[in-house]
Amino acid sequence: MSKAQTPAEEDAAYEAAVKDLNGLQTNYQIIEQIKASGGRINANSIPEFAAFVEKLGHTVESLDGLNVIHVAGTKGKGSTCAFVQAMLQRMGGLRVGLFTSPHLIEVRERIQINGAALSRGAFARYFYEVYDGLRAASPALRRVAPESPDMPMYFRFLTLMAFHVFLRERVDVAVVEVGVGGAYDSTNVIRRPAVCGIASLGLDHQAALGATLEEIAWHKAGIIKDAVPVFTVAQPPAAMRVVAERAAAHGAPLAVAAPVGDDVALGIAGTHQRANAGLALALVRAWVAQHRPACSDGPWALQGLREARWPGRTQSFASPRRADVAWHVDGAHTAESMAACGAWFAGVAEADPRACVLLFNAAHSRSADALLQALAHSTQACRWVAAVFCPNVSARADSANATVAPPDAALAAQHAAARAWAALAPGAALTVLPSIDAAVAHVEAAAYAAPVHVLATGSLHLVGGVLDAAKGSL
Repeated sequence: MSKAQTPAEEDAAYEAAVKDLNGLQTNYQIIEQIKASGGRINANSIPEFAAFVEKLGHTVESLDGLNVIHVAGTKGKGSTCAFVQAMLQRMGGLRVGLFTSPHLIEVRERIQINGAALSRGAFARYFYEVYDGLRAASPALRRVAPESPDMPMYFRFLTLMAFHVFLRERVDVAVVEVGVGGAYDSTNVIRRPAVCGIASLGLDHQAALGATLEEIAWHKAGIIKDAVPVFTVAQPPAAMRVVAERAAAHGAPLAVAAPVGDDVALGIAGTHQRANAGLALALVRAWVAQHRPACSDGPWALQGLREARWPGRTQSFASPRRADVAWHVDGAHTAESMAACGAWFAGVAEADPRACVLLFNAAHSRSADALLQALAHSTQACRWVAAVFCPNVSARADSANATVAPPDAALAAQHAAARAWAALAPGAALTVLPSIDAAVAHVEAAAYAAPVHVLATGSLHLVGGVLDAAKGSL
C-alpha cells in the first residue's frame, strides 16, 4: 500500500501533472493542421483515439458500460450537462461522472465525480496512470497511420483520462460534453451511448467544421448512433433538416425537447437556459427509462434544475474589495450566445441601475466585431462608461491557454476590438492591457463616479481568469 501524501506533496504532484499536460500538443496546433489539410486530418481521429484507449489497457467496448449521456451543440451544451448532472445527483443512489471543457480556474474541474472536481491528489494520480501508461506502451501498438502521434494532444488526453477515471471509479452514468464538432471529436469513440443530445446550433469553429450551418450541423449530429434516442432543441430550419436526416439514417428516434416553463426555478440564470433545461430533462428521462425506471416519478427533476450550478455562465458576484463594484461574467463566444448574454446583463442593469464597464476578449480566431455588435445591440439601454480589453494571459498555470494566437498577435487583436467598441459605445473610456490579472486590477482600482456593473465576456478562458483574480474561487 502506497504511503498517503501530505497536502504539500499532493500540490506538488498536481503542479507537475499540469506542467506535463501543458506540454502536449495543443488545440491551436491541431486546428491549424486541420485547416492546412482541408479537414482530411479528421479521417483518422476516432481510430487513433480508439488505439489510445487500447494502449491504456481498456477496450472501446468497455466504454459502453459507462451508460453515457452524450451532448453536442454550438452553445448551451455545457449548461445542459450541468442540469443533467444535478438531476441525476438528486435522484440518489447513483455515482455520476461528468466530463466538460474548458475549465475555468483549474484543469481538474473538467473531470467530476458526484458533482465534485477531482482532488489535486486524485488528478495527479490518474494523470500519471494515463501518461506513464501511454509512454510505456509500444509505439507500434495499433498505429493507425504512419503519422499517428504516440501521445494524444491536450484535449484528447483529458478525454482519455476522463474515461479512465470513470472506469476506475465505477460510475453508473457518465455525462459527456463534446469538445469541438462531434463526428470526429474524441468523445465520439463512444459506440453505444444511452441517449444523445444536441443543444442549440450556430456558426462557430468554421475553419474546422465548415462555413455553413448545414456543414456544422452535420458534424454536431455525428454523435447520433444506430437506434439510440436523440433529443434536440428548436433549431434553425437548415440545421434541423440535417439533424433529422442523420437521425433517420441511423434509425435513431428524434424528438425536440420543449423549454421548461417560467414556473420552474432554475439554478442557472438567463431566459435562454430554459431551452437547455428542457433538453436536459428529456435526456434524463430517457436515461431513467432505460436504467432506473423506478425513479421515473419523483422530486429529483425540479430539485435538480433548481440546484444546478454552472460557474462562469450568467454568474454574478460582489467584489470582495469594493462595495461599489458588482461583477457579472458569462463565457459567451458566439454572436447568438453574446446576444443572450447581453439580454441577461441588460436585465441585471435594469433591476439595479448603475453605470456599466466591459471587460472583453474574443478567443481564437472568432470575430470580435460580430460579438461586440451583438452585445451592443442587446444592451442599448445600458450606460457604458468604460471598457477594458486584454488577451487570455493569466498568472495561473492551469489557465495557461496555448490554444490562442501568439501574444503579440493577441494584443494587437485587443486594440482592434477596442476600436470596434469605440464606434459602438461612444464616450466609453478604453484601455488595453497585457493580461487578465492586470485588467481585473485596473477595473478594481479605477475611480468611478458612481457604482458600476462590470461585465466580463467573450471567452471562457477570460471568465476563468476573472473569477480567479477577482474572487479567488468558483
